Amino acid sequence: MPSIFSRGEKLENGHYTVVKEIGVGGMGVVYHCRDELLTRDVAIKMLLPELMSDKKNLEVFRQEARLAAQLEHPNLVTVYDIGVEERHGKQHHFLAMEYLTGGNLAIRLQDSPLSLEHALNWMKQLASGISFAHKRGVIHQDIKADNIFITNEGDLKVGDFGLARLLAGRVGAGNTKIMGTPAYMSPELARGEPQDHRSDIYSLGVLFFEMATGSLPFRAKGMIEMAMKHATAAIPSIRRQNPEAPEVLDKVIRRMMAKMAEDRYQSAADVLDIIDELIFELRVQRLGISTNRPLLKSGEDLQDALDQRDARSTGSNRAVQSPDFLPGKSGREEPKNDDKRTPAKVDSTLELDRDGLAASRQESEGIAGKGEKPSQAADKKEAKGPVNLPVPPSKTASSQAKQSLQNLRVALETEWVFKTRGPIGWSAQPVIDRSEKILFLTSCDGNLYALDIRAGNKLWNYQLTEPILSGPMTIGNYVFVSAATGETLCLDSYTGKVIWNKSLNAQTVASLAMVKESALIVASGSELRAIDVRSGEVLWLYSAGAPIVATPLVQADLVLVGTKSGDLHAINAAKGTFVWKFNTEGAIISSPFASVDTAYVGTKSGNFYALESRQGAMIWEYPANGRIVSKGAIVFTSVAFASQDRWLYCCEKYDGRLKWKSSLKGKVSADLCTYKGQIICATEDGWLQTFSAANGQMKWQTDISRRIQAPPMVANNSLYVGTVEGELFAYSLASAEKAERTA
Repeated sequence: MPSIFSRGEKLENGHYTVVKEIGVGGMGVVYHCRDELLTRDVAIKMLLPELMSDKKNLEVFRQEARLAAQLEHPNLVTVYDIGVEERHGKQHHFLAMEYLTGGNLAIRLQDSPLSLEHALNWMKQLASGISFAHKRGVIHQDIKADNIFITNEGDLKVGDFGLARLLAGRVGAGNTKIMGTPAYMSPELARGEPQDHRSDIYSLGVLFFEMATGSLPFRAKGMIEMAMKHATAAIPSIRRQNPEAPEVLDKVIRRMMAKMAEDRYQSAADVLDIIDELIFELRVQRLGISTNRPLLKSGEDLQDALDQRDARSTGSNRAVQSPDFLPGKSGREEPKNDDKRTPAKVDSTLELDRDGLAASRQESEGIAGKGEKPSQAADKKEAKGPVNLPVPPSKTASSQAKQSLQNLRVALETEWVFKTRGPIGWSAQPVIDRSEKILFLTSCDGNLYALDIRAGNKLWNYQLTEPILSGPMTIGNYVFVSAATGETLCLDSYTGKVIWNKSLNAQTVASLAMVKESALIVASGSELRAIDVRSGEVLWLYSAGAPIVATPLVQADLVLVGTKSGDLHAINAAKGTFVWKFNTEGAIISSPFASVDTAYVGTKSGNFYALESRQGAMIWEYPANGRIVSKGAIVFTSVAFASQDRWLYCCEKYDGRLKWKSSLKGKVSADLCTYKGQIICATEDGWLQTFSAANGQMKWQTDISRRIQAPPMVANNSLYVGTVEGELFAYSLASAEKAERTA
């Protein structure tokens, strides 16, 4: 399909502006576009006109798009809109969906094989997304690596739900252009038989095989030969190509790829349970704790256990209990500090049904229970148990650290400077409105400033009675700000007119956060309050029992907030009720951050933690050599954080393995930020330094000769940096890229 739309062209009467063409596939062309109404980037898939010439196909397209738009899940690509654009006498129907810049899984699997833990975590994400869709009656029918997209945080999202139905009746030996790659087709599709949700499970099994080995299970010269292999050829073992893969995973994939649908798992939820259990066991094993659990040791009894489970099942589509309500996973009770349990022994024959998995994990709760470190639960009488201790950096990492000391200085182009009459506080990060035309800035001079983001000119300001230490927040056409004394206001973004003004009579240090239509504000030092953004009324109040100085994190239906006593609290975002609590070593004064299912937080003692978001169990821990007082960052599968020993650390997202560390010119108090796969650090001594997230190599550095404690912000290829001296600098990142290329 030739390119039809060019850069700058408008679709739907100006609703969308074409930025560039992303790629061409068997179903049409994908464009990166700008949604001018909601000011966000979108991906628009423009479908082949011949696909939509049949009215039945048009109805299928609309029906499937409506279903896909209802699938709100962190591992599914969000569908925003459907539309039609006429060009050259032809109607081009399209889908507008979430724009993801991390590429797709097919490209990632070409680079290098995945580690076992990395592969299992991605398998879990895919099984979670597919299970969610299946429970809502939506079948994908075209699962393949090209349809799996990667976020900037290194998580997976399944795209193109329902579009395969447009290909109904068009499968044939000469139709490879329409079908795309046949490498993931189910045997029933190869035989020309009807498909159901179990066909998705087969294709998911092929994808798992590819993730575990780096190659597809079958190779063929053409579509007919490939179809025959899917229908009749024996399923190869993943262990032939990857001897490190556990036998149980080999058996799971073989069962997913069974030739007959009735011999496969009957739901993606069953697959999710086993993958989840494998991840749990691998984490416990990595922490050096023996549990006598058989999954990673041997898979010999797996098939019998699964068969027994299926025999007890009342039907292939039986109702299953949500994992949130499994014993040992609910997070409803706070962990007891006097718990003296030791790991319970598990019988060598593990019954892998949903209850059995839950019971097994409950018995192992002493190993990695909610709110407890595995070392604590394994033996509270002993000193701290095994954690992921730092390993000496490789020669490559060491050379990178030395390289980071080289003088890669650039002169950043200053776009503009705005001066306030007081310091820009520790957590006073600037924000921009949804039109991306107004920048809001707070200062200890008590003012909220609205600036023209292009020129730095003041549009308006509002003077509060006390200093403002925290950053503002925007929702729609409104901006919210809170003074140190708790005076909280809602103002019109464009005029500065006060909509409401409330006095909380409480000290406020941390920046506001947003959850749906409420603002989260830390008051009285230890209270977290949710305020209705329309009226300013308090919706709920949660007392953490210790001072809170870090900005809360909103993740899905949870709010995570750390305290100076070292506790990380998880709170129900809608009700403000307790969910779980994890006790760290050292005060938490840095804001937590998260990927799709993992929360990360550093402490003043130098410990950095990765925790399961839903239950609060520790995944891994990395002990740095200095205090961690700033928020870290995620770039694909790299998790970076800075400690005040003047080092920037980068760990593997899934197992905490140190990938590299690079030296910094000064202590870091400001949160890290990211830009095009790079990590930007601002030090208290006034240095801005940028490192590659992939290998820690310094890209550029500059000294602005100002003290920096407030979090910088990146937007529209510009870097905005507030200083203790009260100035906000807008720098061109394009100038840094140009200097880097000419260096």
